[in-house]
Amino acid sequence: MTDQDAMTRLAAANPVPDAGLRDSAASPRALLLQRQVLAQPRGPRRRLALATGPTWRYGLIPAAAAAVALAGYAVVHQSGPPRPPARVVASRATPQSILAQAATRAEHEGRRGQFVHATGTVARIVHLGPGPGYDVIRVDSVRSVQPADGLPGEGWLTIGEQGSSVRPLTAADAAAYAADGSPGPAALPRDGGQTLYPDLAGDQAYAGVLGELPDDPARTGAAMLAWLAEAGLGAPADPQGWLFRTGAKLLDTFTDVAAGADRAKIYRMLAGLTGVRTLEAEADPLGRPARALAYTAATPRYGLVEWQVYLGPDSDRITYTQAVIRQPGPANAGLPAGAVQYSTAVTAVTWSDKP
Repeated sequence: MTDQDAMTRLAAANPVPDAGLRDSAASPRALLLQRQVLAQPRGPRRRLALATGPTWRYGLIPAAAAAVALAGYAVVHQSGPPRPPARVVASRATPQSILAQAATRAEHEGRRGQFVHATGTVARIVHLGPGPGYDVIRVDSVRSVQPADGLPGEGWLTIGEQGSSVRPLTAADAAAYAADGSPGPAALPRDGGQTLYPDLAGDQAYAGVLGELPDDPARTGAAMLAWLAEAGLGAPADPQGWLFRTGAKLLDTFTDVAAGADRAKIYRMLAGLTGVRTLEAEADPLGRPARALAYTAATPRYGLVEWQVYLGPDSDRITYTQAVIRQPGPANAGLPAGAVQYSTAVTAVTWSDKP
């Protein structure tokens, strides 16, 4: 195992907390996790009270690729040998069958509590440093509590409050990172803001009322696009891509407070889109069983991007998303094809009658 592999897997097991948080890199818990990891064989929407940890911006050359979680997981461009890929099978499932099944599950999901508690991580590359600069992977913890199934009330979401980590992307980045003083999360630029899903395509956000959308799948997407026009936001250049990305965000596990019938409505709308395809990998990048869908589109700044959405096999909940660069653009010209621009992983979901 190379040093880069070790850093990747350690961050996946336990993102290194920022200074002043409950664990340190030398704490007994961190050292125990280190031994455990290195010993492993290789192998509308309600207003959120958003509290975040340190924020960042993409630097002189806006960032690029990457990933992460197990308490986060990172899919990254590594300098060492790659991890074995997820087993690939000849998929017989169509996007329509996967999404129809998700819609049915959403409609029949019984209430298990008044609040949904979710934890996970977000990860992406941040570009830093003078001159040509260098890239680091930043991983932040995510926690949220939301009212379940469309119940009234407000939820909250925190990013980075439970821990953050920074590590170089490649060996060359590691040398530049060390020469720059190895800045931690708190030292990264603070003017970029934190978000679960960076806007790579320049999308306008949808803030309409889900319950008012028509039940007919063919009319649901049209109504969402009409809402954009009525709000004076204009029509997207790629309506199908906008509906895919926006629909996935409306179903996001960390911020989703929609009732099952409304989630089902969005899934059926997605099933009617053109350009959505099934990924053949039977597991998500964390190695968990999953069903995966993707949509690929050109963007002005980030080149050709493939947005991937992974659904848990036994529910309609989205458990992992990532944006894979198929052909870099002006903002990420230094990245190889196949690099991951960002990822968001859900690692635990529970229901409770207490917020």
